[in-house]
Amino acid sequence: MPQPAYFVDHKRGEVNELRNHLRNPKLMRDPKKQQEVTKKVIAYMTLGIDVSKLFSEMIMASHTKDLVIKKMIYLYLCNYAARKKDLAVLAINTLRKDAQDDDPMIRGLALRSLCSLKLPSIVEYVVPLLRSGVKDSSSYVRKTAAIGVARLYRISPEQYKAGGWEAKLRGMLTDREASVAINALNTLKEVNMETGALEADAKTVLPLVKRVREFNEWGQCSILDLASGYVPTTQQEMFGIMNHLDPLLKHSNCAVVLATTKVYLNFTRNLPKVHFSVIKRLKVPLLTLMSSASVELAYTVLSHLRILVSRAPEIFASDHKHFFCRYNDPACIKNLKQEVLVDLATDSTASELINELSEYITDVNSAIAKQAIQSIGKIAVKVESAVDEAIELLLSFLELSTDHVTSETCIVLMDILRKFPDRYEDVIPSLQTCLKSVEAPEGRAAVVWLIGEYGETIDDAPYILETLIDAYEDEASSAVLTELLTATMKLFFKRPPELHKMLGRLLKLATADKFKVEVRDQALLYYRLLQHDPHEAARIVNCEKVKVQNFAEADEHEIKDQIFEEFNSLSAIYQMPSARFTTFRRPEFKEPGLESPPESPHPNRPNIVQPPALPPQPSAGPAAANPIIQLEEDADPNQSVPPTNVKKTETPASFDILASLADDDDDILGGGGGAPPKPPLKPKPMLPPMEYKKKWGALSQASVYRATLRTPVPKVKALASLFKERHIDTIASGEKGGLMKFYFFAQSSSDGTFFLVEANLQVSSGKFAATIKLENSSLLSVFETEMKGALSSAV
Repeated sequence: MPQPAYFVDHKRGEVNELRNHLRNPKLMRDPKKQQEVTKKVIAYMTLGIDVSKLFSEMIMASHTKDLVIKKMIYLYLCNYAARKKDLAVLAINTLRKDAQDDDPMIRGLALRSLCSLKLPSIVEYVVPLLRSGVKDSSSYVRKTAAIGVARLYRISPEQYKAGGWEAKLRGMLTDREASVAINALNTLKEVNMETGALEADAKTVLPLVKRVREFNEWGQCSILDLASGYVPTTQQEMFGIMNHLDPLLKHSNCAVVLATTKVYLNFTRNLPKVHFSVIKRLKVPLLTLMSSASVELAYTVLSHLRILVSRAPEIFASDHKHFFCRYNDPACIKNLKQEVLVDLATDSTASELINELSEYITDVNSAIAKQAIQSIGKIAVKVESAVDEAIELLLSFLELSTDHVTSETCIVLMDILRKFPDRYEDVIPSLQTCLKSVEAPEGRAAVVWLIGEYGETIDDAPYILETLIDAYEDEASSAVLTELLTATMKLFFKRPPELHKMLGRLLKLATADKFKVEVRDQALLYYRLLQHDPHEAARIVNCEKVKVQNFAEADEHEIKDQIFEEFNSLSAIYQMPSARFTTFRRPEFKEPGLESPPESPHPNRPNIVQPPALPPQPSAGPAAANPIIQLEEDADPNQSVPPTNVKKTETPASFDILASLADDDDDILGGGGGAPPKPPLKPKPMLPPMEYKKKWGALSQASVYRATLRTPVPKVKALASLFKERHIDTIASGEKGGLMKFYFFAQSSSDGTFFLVEANLQVSSGKFAATIKLENSSLLSVFETEMKGALSSAV
């Protein structure tokens, strides 16, 4: 289709040419030519070309009876009224005159355009027209007036309240025209959104529910959303409303079906038996909608079905085949279906579900294959009768020589052994040769964990670990190295003669690691434990393991209940409460009512503040004077050992394992003198507000830190001071509607990394949630420790 001529590139001076056309009386008397000129003006405006110079000419051209031209001119006036406030007043007379025209289309168009000018000066002209508009004989004008009231509220809330518009809108809910009633309802919802949800009382809800079938799908969804917040006074009233809404469950629009479902669930939440029957009634229409050809609709319905399945799996147990993955299902659908299958697993269906899931490990999408293996493991943990079959199937996956399958299988087997430790005899023999073929860090860490836990039953366990210790410098994953440290320590206390030199060499490598802070810290912990008392270290490291009853993921009942409360919303799609992904509108920086930290007297030079002197660290005690641990290799033969009168502590194997550690310059045990340690966060960090906003938009979320503070919670200033003491500065803060909001920032003293935080604190409950973004994810634990320290006095 050829592009219209008025969308061609404009030439220099063409706006002036349009002005001449608009000023030409002869041309303006020809409706066709006038329409072409007006189309060109709107086309230029649409393309982003500034045609505001034609404002006065367009006002003059609005004196026409052609409805098409009027629509275009009014569109132009609404677009440029904010720029030409003085000239916009000239259009008011024309709009007021058209608002009283005999043609209802022109009356409605004029009223809509006048309300869309969004100028405070037009309120005195808008109010009388709205009063006559809500009583107009034409439904088109009345529904336009209902929306105009919402715009009046945005321009002047005081005028809305003083004019008694709330009562007028409630009266319009009973209008004979459905379009008028639904516009009035939407306006009431929008206006009441500032102070809370619209009150769902019987006088408002019941008349709308009785005539719900007169409305279109959008109107039905709006009414059902209001009805979901209504509390019936009697069971008879409740069943009457549900029976009246029952035909909507057969509606072809899934939004209407889900909105009706929410009404049913909310009405019966306190009646367990009725609630159970309602879910059974909802099963068929939802399963039907789930098979929709539209992927988006199928995913939406399936997300809500998953919530119902988790609450009443026994209702859907016989229909588990509906959730089997089809070959042409997209990855998002397969992901959800596998989660549902885990919830549906019982003693009678576990075997069938495990065999079905085993078919998915050959999926071309590695994420789906991994999830299938995870699902098999979850079913094995959930249904004890299926453990043997699941382990046998998982061990067969190790023979496939596919890296992501082998790696994920090792992780799942580790979880199964944490729940059923007595099944290790079936698993360990097959895992001895897995370490060479597993490349993913998570899988290697799982194999190392198994060696540490059950190394006494594996003849080659020390030599498997020795291979990893020799390749320490080549291992990039901190997770594997920390697991290697733990496994070596555990195995040392079980087989000390074979492990003592390996452990010494590993601790030397780990404590000298300057790049993996968490590995170095863990190595120092083990080293000091051994120095303090080897017997105590053995009791701590090789303590009796408590059998895992339930994994944390399976115990998120509170979160699931919150998601159920927000049924038929994005919470079901994101599978998390709305508080985790929605926030209040961020306050502008330097806005009245917000507190900002004082600026440096020299904006180009940060304030230099010396960190407070730390108290001297206590001596490491007798154990430090007589180390019981000696690191293997590279010891300085000329380095003397300080004399001591303390009796040497024996290890379980009755020989000295490790001796002095590291260089002459570093005192790892912290017993020596020297300067106090450098604080992790830089005092007085500098970050301009605009730079903060830029970094916040560019960085992704790293973590959400949560805590519960004592009530009554501290004031905004007091809480900001607590963070200030830990060198976490406040760039903006405030309190509104029982919610405190803070924007913090800090800077690492080691590499200059910035930490950005958006925090919310509920005053009534004391619940504190902080979204953290940072430039170097490896420093997340350091910053969370500082945040915990800042809140320690308030928790």
